[in-house]
Amino acid sequence: MNTLLKQLLNYFSLSLVFMLCTTFAFAQNIETNTTPSLLLGQGDQLPRIKKELAAGNADLVAALKKIVAEADAALEQPIVNVVAEGALPPSGDAHDYFSYSPYWWPDTENPDGPYIWRDGVTNPDRRTSDVSRLEAMNKAVTFLVPAWYFTGEEKYAERAVQQIRAWYLDPETRMNPNFRYGQKRRGHDYNSSGGILESNRMDWVVDCAILLEDFSGWTAKDQTDLRKWFGELATWMVESPEGIEEAMQPNNHGAWYNQHLILFSLYGEKPEIARAFLERMPARIFGQVFIDGRQPQELIRTNALSYSIYGARALVGVARLGRHLDIDLFAYRSTEGRSIRLAIDYITPFILGKEEWPGSQIRPLRTGRANELYWNAALGFQEREFANILHKLPGDQLPSPIVQLLDPLPEGW
Repeated sequence: MNTLLKQLLNYFSLSLVFMLCTTFAFAQNIETNTTPSLLLGQGDQLPRIKKELAAGNADLVAALKKIVAEADAALEQPIVNVVAEGALPPSGDAHDYFSYSPYWWPDTENPDGPYIWRDGVTNPDRRTSDVSRLEAMNKAVTFLVPAWYFTGEEKYAERAVQQIRAWYLDPETRMNPNFRYGQKRRGHDYNSSGGILESNRMDWVVDCAILLEDFSGWTAKDQTDLRKWFGELATWMVESPEGIEEAMQPNNHGAWYNQHLILFSLYGEKPEIARAFLERMPARIFGQVFIDGRQPQELIRTNALSYSIYGARALVGVARLGRHLDIDLFAYRSTEGRSIRLAIDYITPFILGKEEWPGSQIRPLRTGRANELYWNAALGFQEREFANILHKLPGDQLPSPIVQLLDPLPEGW
């Protein structure tokens, strides 16, 4: 064996030892007294994840390294809030969230007139609104909190608390609990109900806040006030014209509306809202999924396969949340066979490349979205078949690091 090869082997051996020792420190550095009752993730699986990190599970170690690297970067970034300098919403209240609709552009035939729709092509002007700050908040919190939880380094939790307070709780900077002015269209007085979908940037913030309940720097008042904020948002979603309109949408919009509303109402201590909308879901599945599994409202889009995945992901997400109230939507099947499973089965051969997609798809398919679909389906249906499909997907087969750590597949899947 030549000298260079020996040096390389020694290097990799030492690197592996260092990685495993570091992982053991990550996993053992924090001991909490309770198992967190996560809503999107699985709190009861977190002790197992810590043990697997300590044992050097390669995928989990890699996920945690990404989390910590991003958390370290977040420590260097400024705290963001909704009232920072930028365009004011029509209300004139900087505390109201305000963003531009992604697919609306200037009309070349009438440049000074109202914007027109170009499906699937995002206007970069959108980045000048609150959506970029909301995304920065979400990114910071969802990296900082898991970094603290699995390493025990309180600097991460302290920064996350500061960021959550700035966005949701501080009277000077807090966001009003509504998305009335989300996805505005220049030249149109109409408030788009689709702005509610931008609340998806808050989904994992909810589970991160639940994890923080074991952190001494997150006070009982913080917890109460944040739950109240999300409860108020859920109420606004149910009672506002924008929320009522979005709830009626027959496509992925309506399904995602349900997913966010049910999550926020569960965390915001409004279980009656969650139950009411879960009990309506069989009718939505019946209307959204045809007897062959197609989602016809998604097939008219310019990125029809992506939106078919998107719609199926929402249905699976709602069904998983239903388990918190003992409502099993995974078992729902109409007399013609319409079901969540049917929607997934229809798109699977196209995602795997076994069949050519018959509709439009103007952008390359983002397989990461498909990964999340089958990951959640495996957990929702509790069937390894869907996990096996993950291994057949092109490209990266794993979902985001936070999903891997907080919402893991069963051991060995």
